[in-house]
Amino acid sequence: MGCPSFVIIENTLTFSITTHDPDTGVLTDADAVPDYWIYEDETGVSINATTPLADVMAKLDDVHTTGMYSETITCSAANGYEHGKTYTIYIEATVDGDMGGITFAFTAYTTLPADILAISTSTDAADKLEASAETIVTGTVSWDNTNATTTVFYSDDITEATADHFNGRIVIFTSGDLTQQATDILDYELDTGEGKFTVTTLTEAPADNVTFVIV
Repeated sequence: MGCPSFVIIENTLTFSITTHDPDTGVLTDADAVPDYWIYEDETGVSINATTPLADVMAKLDDVHTTGMYSETITCSAANGYEHGKTYTIYIEATVDGDMGGITFAFTAYTTLPADILAISTSTDAADKLEASAETIVTGTVSWDNTNATTTVFYSDDITEATADHFNGRIVIFTSGDLTQQATDILDYELDTGEGKFTVTTLTEAPADNVTFVIV
């Protein structure tokens, strides 16, 4: 039995349960298909299609399974699902005259959530990626004072005062005709209020206002 922990709005979500004889614990079909209600956060009124009545689950593969039930719901905005809200599915099933229940919870999102604390469950990997990403510098080519050449360009949003500060690092262009082209920084200095970069020869001079990153 189970339920996904999240759903993207406008998609479907499938949850399932198995029922057991309360006296023996043996898999046993319920006396009737289980009922369920869905609640948003702690709102006391369900958002079922048949509210206030329960919706019902369906028996799954009756030939090969015992006591297995599932249901697929459409988690659309039209059906009341909202970004960032948590939804609780409350399920009731009666077996051999005894009623039991279970709850599942999931969160609805408009886009897939990112795990900002781990990569493939590794927090160490996430910490290392964060540390490396924080060293990336973004910049914009400026022709305000001097036009760029294939070996020299300026940036008005990088104004580090220390000469040679970026020497040995790599520039990768992220827009314009040089997009995805990379070169290494041979020399850096602050010149007339702009960062001046001398680099290994590019295939063409970067145009004014094209963007780049330094890695």
